[in-house]
Formats: sequence, structure tokens, C-alpha cells
Amino acid sequence: MNKTRGKFAYAATLTACVAAMTSGAPAALAAPASVNLRIEGETSTVFEGPVTSDGHVVRPATGAARLCDGTNGGANSQPGPTPTSTLDDGARLGTFAWDGDYFDSFDDYLVNRIGPDSANNSQFFGQYVNSQPSQVGGCQEIVRTGDEVLWAFDAFSKSNVLKLTGPTTGRTDQPVTVKVTEGTNGAALDGATVRGSTTGPDGTVSLTFPDPGVYRLKAERPDAVRSNALSVCIDPPGVESCTSTDRTAPGVRIALPRFASDLGTSRTFPVNYEGLEEPGGSGVTGYGVTQRRVGEPAFASLVSRTILTRTPFRGEPGGSYQFRVSATDRAGNRGTSTSEPINVPFDDRGAQLDFAEGWNRLKRAGAWGGFTMRSAERGATASIPVDGARFAVIGRRLKEGGRLKMSILNRTKVKRFRGAAKHREVLYVSARLPRGEHALKLKALDDAAVEVDAVAVLP
Repeated sequence: MNKTRGKFAYAATLTACVAAMTSGAPAALAAPASVNLRIEGETSTVFEGPVTSDGHVVRPATGAARLCDGTNGGANSQPGPTPTSTLDDGARLGTFAWDGDYFDSFDDYLVNRIGPDSANNSQFFGQYVNSQPSQVGGCQEIVRTGDEVLWAFDAFSKSNVLKLTGPTTGRTDQPVTVKVTEGTNGAALDGATVRGSTTGPDGTVSLTFPDPGVYRLKAERPDAVRSNALSVCIDPPGVESCTSTDRTAPGVRIALPRFASDLGTSRTFPVNYEGLEEPGGSGVTGYGVTQRRVGEPAFASLVSRTILTRTPFRGEPGGSYQFRVSATDRAGNRGTSTSEPINVPFDDRGAQLDFAEGWNRLKRAGAWGGFTMRSAERGATASIPVDGARFAVIGRRLKEGGRLKMSILNRTKVKRFRGAAKHREVLYVSARLPRGEHALKLKALDDAAVEVDAVAVLP
């Protein structure tokens, strides 16, 4: 997009966001989509790979956490994954941070930081879907399986979005021809460099590779957003493609927090994972996912063959689970990783948590299970059996929050839960306990309010 068009798109985004604002609660979340996320920073690619995303509450590094599901500003009647929800999921997978300011006036974010790059007075982040610049906010456009979501730094000074195509296999000392086009309309682009060679008027350039290997090619031009990556396996003649140099199994990163309540309000939660290839890797082609409850000897299959980077799982209250994810690359190498346990808390409505008089159950959309327990009565008590190595109290701090006494065995801890209100916050994690079943007692010590949403037991 040229500078004029870029400024128009930026202004149109803000105008469309404001014009589209309506009231009303969003519909239920739609099924996730597998899209390719690419983030082009100022000097390098921050992330590029498949990401499975859906519409959900996104959490920037310092900005407000808000629902981002395509219904923002009344842009769509049905929810779904969006460019910003994909960015949020990609940040979790790729372990980079993003940030943005949320504006109630147009019910959306302005993204101001991704990875190492931050927007300034003259350079902004632009978003594209299938190389087309978005005309609405990143929470207002629905993306679908197979789409490419692109976030680019200083996007509005660029005249083009480069797209690189060509064969994915080749032979040593034999030319491989690749082509660079404008992503929005497919027009051939000259003057772009690929591995040190420059494209001609037809957008093509021929490359020769004397050594076997997996080469990751990108096209660049000073006035354009750099291209997608094209991985080419170069092997000697007579050797099966992608096998002569890639003999290393891919790694796997599994992105799971300690508690399922960190991911949402339900005990059905997403298991997110990413295949990690070394620089000369041939590329991950699929995943398999298994799970077991901690203490059980064997893992059970969740999915055997998938290209999705997310698998949903529903745990039992009080359960702790491990996941084992395998990734297979183009050369047939297979790598496996096992997660640390994730713990599913007991909900305040469950039979395990016994709240005496003095507590009130409140319906809260952001709470674990949709409800939380509040007491503003000195002496109100609750109890739960704990059979594990530790326990955690999950709830919400309050601006004028009171104190809660937590007693188990001969140990007592008093904590004041005062601060900025945030649902499903881990308020306290105990020290290690002796093995065996123990009774945890909770007691409100003030007339100031305290909220307890759930209790998790750690193995």
C-alpha cells in the first residue's frame, strides 16, 4: 500500500470502528480457525507460522484485557477469530509480547508494540489479511482457516506487500526459479532481492545452490513489506527430497499455564503448542497430542494427525493433567515434548467447597464457572478437603478488600486481598504440604469484602 493509501486506510480504520459501534452482548464463540500468522518487524521477521485461534479475551502486555471476536463495534453478527486474537495466540506460542491501547469509542485496540518494535509518531503497525490492508480494527475482521494474517511495522510507508512463490524442492547445482509479486493483485515486481539476487521485470530470479540443505528464502525491497518465507529443500540428484541434511527431529513448545483458570472461565481449555525447527529444518507438517491425569501411568490419544496448533481438552475439577505433543517434519523426523502439569480448580459451586453463612454467590461473566463467592461479614468461613502437595486460592482483589485467614494442619496464613479487581487471579499458593488429605479452612477477618472464586489442589 502506498503512503497515501496507507494513511487513508489508517483513517478509515478509525472511522469504521467509530461508525460501527453498537450495543448488545456477543454471541457464543465460533469454532477456531488455523491461519498463518506473520509479523514483519523493522529489521527482521518476528514470527511466521501456523496459529490456531478463535475469538476470545485478549491480553496485551499492559493494556486492558477485552473480548476480541469480530463482534466488536457491531462489525459482525457472529463471533470468530480475528487478526488481533491471532496475534494474541501467536504471542503465547512464540513467547513474544504485544501491547495496545483499547479505545471504548470504537471498541477496539490500536496495537503499539509487537516483539522488539514499538510504534511512534510516524511509524505504525498495519494489519493485512491475505495481503489486503484491513479497513477496520483488528478485533472487527473475521479470519478463516487458510487465511494469512500479517502485521507489519511502519506499514503505511510501504508501497507493496511482497509475496514469494516457487518450488519447495530442488537439486544441487541446478537452477531454482522463484517469483516475487505484489500480494494484493499478483503483479510481478522487479528490484526485489532474494538471497542476494535481484528480480527482473517478470518478477523472477534463478538461484543455484551448490550445497545440500534447507534454505529459507525471503524477498525484500526497501519500499515494501518483506515477503513470506519459502523453504526449499536442496538435495543431491537421486536422493529423496528433504532427507539429505535434515536428520534432526523438531522441538515442540507447549504453552500452558499452571492453572486452567488462567486461560478462561471453563474447565474446557485450549492446549497450545508450536513445532520448533532448527535453522536448517525442513518444516513441521503435523502434530499428535496425548494426555494423562497426573498419577495415571499411560497417556491417552487426543488427536493423532492435525495441522492445528491447538487442541481443546475438558478436565475434571481438581484434576492435574500433562500433555505430550509430537511434531513431524517434511523429512519424517519426529520430536516429542511433555508439558508441566496444568491444574483444574474446584469451582465455588462444586460440592468440594463448603461455604457457611455469611457468603453470597454472585454471577460474574469473568469468574471461573461464571460465579464467585463474596463475603463482607467478619467470621464467615469456608472449607475444602486438600489431598495434594499444595493448594492455591483463586479469586479477585477488591479496591477496599479485606483479609482472609487460611488454615491447614497447624499452619495459618493471613493475606489482605486489596488491589485492582481482576477475575481469576491466583491470590495465594501455599508452601508444600505433607502427603495425605487435610482440611483447608478459610475465614474472613473483616467486614471489608473478600472474594473466593475457586481453590486448586496441586499434585
